[in-house]
Amino acid sequence: MTVLKLVEVARIHGEGATAVSALKGVSLEVGAGELVAVTGPSGSGKSTLLNLAGGLDRPTSGAVHIDERDLATVRDLAALRRRGVGYVFQDLNLITSLTAVENVMLPRELDGVRSRTAREEAMAVLTEIDAAHLAGRFPDELSGGQRQRVAIARALIGERHLLLADEPTGALDTRTGDEILQVLRARCDAGAAVLLVTHESRYAAWADRVVFLRDGLITDVTTASPASAG
Repeated sequence: MTVLKLVEVARIHGEGATAVSALKGVSLEVGAGELVAVTGPSGSGKSTLLNLAGGLDRPTSGAVHIDERDLATVRDLAALRRRGVGYVFQDLNLITSLTAVENVMLPRELDGVRSRTAREEAMAVLTEIDAAHLAGRFPDELSGGQRQRVAIARALIGERHLLLADEPTGALDTRTGDEILQVLRARCDAGAAVLLVTHESRYAAWADRVVFLRDGLITDVTTASPASAG
């Protein structure tokens, strides 16, 4: 089943002589149980693609579908993201006044889940990625790698079946990065769709497909052998 579908998506920033084409007619599908990695040089359109896929930005032309719903017709995109889409931001976007566990449970509380239940779910996800010991700390008390783990836990909480990750291993050492990819791969194997932006071939190798972007265009697509299988 196709979870995410981009159809001839283009995104132009600015107007006239200063206009910049970040994406130029990109089409891409990600199915349930599939991990797709997007790679390419800086400025190739990777983050723009992820923002459009998650409804954080709107395409200049083309369409983005999640679960066969055109995002242009969805009235409450925030609710759709809270319930179905997990997003790991490159700059993490943790709330400094909340503890790690409070950051992770926030999407569930915003969706009306009782605090006690949301906390239990948050602790379960933190435990899954070996970060339960960070639950009571504030973001400013965490290292870059620890903050990254908390951000990933926030993306995983609930029944989200589409995960969008923008360089989720950027602040992590190799061993920890491998552990995070194992978590994402396990979510795929359980039926989620994952779109991963990475500049590291080591992590792209975990994907079922690798999409190469350059100058806003898909230049190549290769089928990878997931590292978890070997």
